Amino acid sequence: MTGVRRKKAQRNKRVNTTKPGAKRKKKDKKLRVLNQTLQKHWNYKKSVRQNFKELGLASDPNTVVGFPGKKSAKQGEKTQEDQEMEVDKEPTPLIQEFEEMAANELKTERHIPPGEARVLWRFIQDHGDNYKGMAKDKRNYNQYTPKQLQRKCETFLKSKQDFSRYLENMA
Repeated sequence: MTGVRRKKAQRNKRVNTTKPGAKRKKKDKKLRVLNQTLQKHWNYKKSVRQNFKELGLASDPNTVVGFPGKKSAKQGEKTQEDQEMEVDKEPTPLIQEFEEMAANELKTERHIPPGEARVLWRFIQDHGDNYKGMAKDKRNYNQYTPKQLQRKCETFLKSKQDFSRYLENMA
């Protein structure tokens, strides 16, 4: 005879939940386009691939951009896709809107903390453009690599922030 716990577990056992109705509900979910400019041009009656093709966008970037190691059908011949890509097509209205948005976008500058600015200024005064020397310097507490120091120094020198009051205290 079986115990009480086992009988209760058998009564409460869940039936197989992968029913056709549950699968159907997943298929019927409507696609939501979150980008406002893309939403204006989107046609919900068409599939995603059809919409992308009509809007002049790539649905699968791997097919559009060839890989350098991948060989085509024959070495010297161009495939049909390559010939289609070479034809200069006029940009669609959506692409023109995206290009305008990209041109008008404000670029944000990374904030450089005053302590980091002081350290970089000392490095630049002592070493100039010798980033390997900066990396070996004992004041390089964070152990930045020469490439990291090069990027940090370039952003520091291009920065529009006013570091004058921090750098005056160093003298």
